[in-house]
This record gives sequence, structure tokens and C-alpha cells, in this order.
Amino acid sequence: MSEFPFPVLGTSVPPMMGRQAIIKKMIASLTKALPDHIQMTGPRYAGKTVILHELAARMRLPDSRYSAVSLWDLGHRTPATDDSFMLMLAQKLSSALDEKYPDYAEHLKNIKDNAYQDIAEVLELIRIEGRSILLIMDGFDKPLGNGQLTRNLWDQLRELALSPALRLVVASRLRLRELIRHPEAQTSDFWNIFDPTPVHVGCFDEHDLSCLQQRMPDKEFQRGALTELWNESNGFPVLMLPILNHVSQDTTSKMISPDMTIAAAQAVFYAIRDQLDVLWSDCPVTSQDLFRLVLEKGTIPQVEAALHDYERLHERGFIQVATRKIQRPCRLLERYLTQQPDEGNAMNRLFSSQDSWMLHFKTVLERRIDQISGIDTSLKRYLVRALNDLPVEPKMFLTNVRGIVDCVFDLIWSVEIPDRQIPARWIQVWESNNEYDIDKFKNGFPQGGRRVMLLRLMTGTEKSRACAKYITKETCVLMDATHEFGNFGQHQNGAEFNAGSAYSVLLICIELSVALTRDIGLSLIKLT
Repeated sequence: MSEFPFPVLGTSVPPMMGRQAIIKKMIASLTKALPDHIQMTGPRYAGKTVILHELAARMRLPDSRYSAVSLWDLGHRTPATDDSFMLMLAQKLSSALDEKYPDYAEHLKNIKDNAYQDIAEVLELIRIEGRSILLIMDGFDKPLGNGQLTRNLWDQLRELALSPALRLVVASRLRLRELIRHPEAQTSDFWNIFDPTPVHVGCFDEHDLSCLQQRMPDKEFQRGALTELWNESNGFPVLMLPILNHVSQDTTSKMISPDMTIAAAQAVFYAIRDQLDVLWSDCPVTSQDLFRLVLEKGTIPQVEAALHDYERLHERGFIQVATRKIQRPCRLLERYLTQQPDEGNAMNRLFSSQDSWMLHFKTVLERRIDQISGIDTSLKRYLVRALNDLPVEPKMFLTNVRGIVDCVFDLIWSVEIPDRQIPARWIQVWESNNEYDIDKFKNGFPQGGRRVMLLRLMTGTEKSRACAKYITKETCVLMDATHEFGNFGQHQNGAEFNAGSAYSVLLICIELSVALTRDIGLSLIKLT
């Protein structure tokens, strides 16, 4: 048990404090006549796990409609394949069913293969009894992020979730569709089973703060003290709670003044500096630019900023949004940024060492992605997801290059061969010029590596002129390289691959996207 009244981080999950509106909404959705499947979103350190543990505890009470509740932390021991996901799911359900349904639990525990069918059979038996299971999956970002789980798995999970005997709650930092890496997985109907409005966890509100104050009965905040508490933290848990801990434990006075609140924030600053660093790094560079602008001007009209940019700041407590204005920049973050090295020697600071180069080159690529005007939204999403893997997960990044390749090919075919039928006149020209292995293009549209061969022919070879209307040789050459890395990513076989190489591959992917966007833009101009 923590010595502080407000546990923040540690080896155990802290108790839920406040958040009554969120927990009541979730319980209502799960206990109505036709319960929903729920997705929960929220940034790192917002307290999603805390709420999920409280939800699980309440749903395990004797009067609950759920016979069993399983809370699965997917952020640790993340399943990497379809089969391992289903086998681990069977194990989790087995543990949850052990008390009330020992026979079903034993059956699921001993599964060796075809876990999906056995799980479906158990759920059907539970449905017949008029009961149901609640499966809570925390850290859902991780299995979606590896890009290896296929549409088949998600379709199977959807079929299980269609049974009244199973209800799902999943938690992630972003909406599920924003996290999908596997191209085919995007087409699964699994993503459509959830309530379209996620339960979002961000900053504490005034009702939450009232609950927190009840844990400090011997302290009373003077007029203006709570205002300073909001100014310092804007209610984000990992920022506000340490301040309250300091006020509660290290302030002898019963009456807490505004100056005492400011002093408490200053006292805990270095203890929470790492969390500030992580939260700030999680923000896109465009959001970071917006925050600096708010610092400079004090207030910015909401209409002058992109929704995505100020939402990322707002959910982390870095700004407030009220009366259509972006305002009240978080004082703790302002202090953090003030202590960063002088920008006068920025190049040396950012890139002088290998570690700093690895960290800050990510920002260079992020800005390059933002410069691509008119880029396809799906392609940009793939690039941003790939960037998020670096520099920490270069191998995971490499497995997801295939998604970029597939997306680019789809865009190429959409402007050059929308009906996926290679024109007969192209094949005649290539045959007459003795191009290699043309017969393969007579038996259906190419897949896999043969797509690259087709693109090479379309954009011109030493023997044949280009027949593509819009796609250029530059795009073809960049695709050739990207496809090779995509293949390597699917068959790494334990090979080492460092972050520097991964950045180089991503830069190729970005420049491929630049060239493709230009080519497609020319096609649109010609059409008009």
C-alpha cells in the first residue's frame, strides 16, 4: 500500500479515485437489456488501467449479470500470431470460469489447437444457461501494433462477440481503426461491433477533484488555491496527484494558500519530469508547435487550430479548451520546456551524439510527412504508425512496411489500371520487345513480387517505352526498394536490424509517398 493518499505509479494498480461519471457510463452500457461492446481510449498515464480494474471488481460482485470476468493485460506477453492469441484467450477464459464452471474451465485449459472452435462451443453452452462473460482487454494497442494478426483472427473474434454470452471492453491510446497495421485486417467487421463513441479518459474534472479532496479532510484550500492547482496541471492525473500528495504530506498548515499550491508544484517537478518528457514526446510536432504558440499568445481561437493538434494537448492536460478558445497552458509543462537547452546551438544539441540523433531524427521525419500536401489519408496513417515504432522497435517497424507497400500499390492501380485488367496492347508490346516472363501477366492480375515486375514494365525498361499515364520511374525505383524491405520484414529469421537502418527505410517510404502523391496529383489535373 502506498504511503501517499494518492498513489500514482508503482508495482500495483492504484485504487480508482473520482471518475464516477466514466464508471457509471460503462456499467450502464454493460448492464442494459442489450449490452454494448465498449472501446476505451486515452493517453498514457491517464488512468485507463485503474478504471478497468475497478470495472472488473464491480462486475464480479454477487449481483452482477456476468458469471465470469476476465481482465487480460495485452501489454505484457503480447500474442504475436493468430493461433497464440486464441490460445491465450482460451487460457484467460479458463481462469475466469474456474470457480463457477470448472468443467468448462478444464476443457479450455487443455486446448492444444483449434482454440476458436472450443471457445465458441463453451460460449454456446453458457448462452443456453442465460449467462455471459465479460472480457476486458487492456493494452489493445500492442497486438494491433505488431501487424502480424490477420483479418481471420478479427473475424473469428467478431463471431465470438456476436454471442450474447460474451461482451468485450478494450482499452487503447487511440481509436481501434487508427491502430490497425495489417492491411487486410482493416476490412474486418470486428471494428464495427463497438459503440462508435469511445469512453475517453483524460483529465480529472471538478467532480473528480471534489472526490479527491474528500481524501484530505484535514486540509482546506483557500480561495485561488484550486485555481493554481488547475493552472499547474489542468487536472491530468500524473501531474495533479503528486501535487496533492505534497500538499497533504509535506504542508503542515491546515489552510492551503495559492502560494503553497505553486510551491508544491515546484517541489514535485523533478519527480514527474520523466512523465512530462514522455507525454510531450507522445505529441505530434504539430501539436508541440501549437502549444508553443499558445505560450506565446496566451489564447488562440479554436478555429485557428487543427482538431487533431489541440485534442492531443487537451487530453494530456497541456491546455484548456473553453468558450471556443485554446488557453491556460500547463505551467508544469511550461517549466519543463523552459529548462530545455538553448535553441541557439540546436543542431549540436539535437544530433551531436548517436542517442540524441536516434531520438530527434524521428521529429525530422515527422515534419517531412506533414509536408506532403494532398497525401492519401490511409497512406499517411501507415507512415505515422511506422514512425511511432521508432527508434525503440525497429524490427516491429520492419514488419509493417508491407502495409505501406500494399497501400501504395492500391493507389497506383486506382489511377493506372482501375479494373485490374492489364491492357492487351501492353502485353503485345512487351512480347514483341522480348521482355522477360510476360506469360505470367496473361493469367490474372499479379500479386506479391510480380506487382513490382509489372510496375517496372509500365514505367519503361531498356527495351520498352513507358505505358503508364501518370506513375513515373522515380516512383517505381522507390517502390522497388520499399518492396524489398517489406519482404525482409516478413522473413527476418532473427536477423539484426538497427534503428538507424530503420530510419533509412522509413525515409525511402516517405519519399515514395511524395513521388506517388505528385503522380496522382498530375492524374487529377489531367482528368479535370
